[in-house]
Amino acid sequence: MDYTIEKGKITVLGSEFFDPQATLECGQLFRYKKTEDGYVVFALNHKAEVKKEGNNVIIYTNSEYFFEKYFDLRRNYGIIVSELSDKSLIPAQAEYGKGIRILNQDPLETLFSFIISANNNIPRIKGILERIAEGLGETADGFYAFPTAEKLASAGESFYRSVGAGYRAAYLDKTAKAIAGGFDLEKVYDMSTDEARKYLYRLTGVGPKVCDCILLFAYHKTDTFPVDTWIKKVFVDLFGYETTPKEMSEKLLEKFGNLSGYAQQYLFYYKRGQ
Repeated sequence: MDYTIEKGKITVLGSEFFDPQATLECGQLFRYKKTEDGYVVFALNHKAEVKKEGNNVIIYTNSEYFFEKYFDLRRNYGIIVSELSDKSLIPAQAEYGKGIRILNQDPLETLFSFIISANNNIPRIKGILERIAEGLGETADGFYAFPTAEKLASAGESFYRSVGAGYRAAYLDKTAKAIAGGFDLEKVYDMSTDEARKYLYRLTGVGPKVCDCILLFAYHKTDTFPVDTWIKKVFVDLFGYETTPKEMSEKLLEKFGNLSGYAQQYLFYYKRGQ
């Protein structure tokens, strides 16, 4: 992907493989706001305004190199789409979803986001995360940064209930205390996907789907295939029968291999948009 970086701005030249709407509204993050002409994205203590201007995408930010990595700009998604087409991703699906980029998000923020996401809807998830940031995060450039592990651990279960987390409050409290107590999320980068799953399953509130979302959207482990309601429908379309989420994930991984994470996003976005 061709892009330029200057002080306060990243200019992505051509938007064929970077559609802000597709990238930000495909279920991989929750801390963003839609504006009249684009989006504002919040990640840790960083902020970016993302807009389409003509054929280009402009990212206005004071954290240029953070968002260069965050939006995965160094990766050639044209090659990925081409290789997926060879693995029987139908042209309509590839064409519809090719503007999606898989983000490189912070592991702690992603962990909390997807524990909250279980049996939940996007407006409620966004609201809970915003209230956690307001209650525990530092102010940064007109918004609240995502809190540190220490702040999250000191809040207590009652705080998480007060912001609307419901039964997930106990999970968030126990997991925050585990992270603050030394559970090392950075180690996961160097693990195989199977090792990483076993490691993350030790955290309260992390089951198969939540785990695969964390592995894909924080660690960019693309040999994962999170299965939700939309992917269950996709599976029936592809294979003609229903089965367990575990078998669905295994069959889809067999089909798409190390590009499974990208295929998951394209298929999810296409099916939801039909």
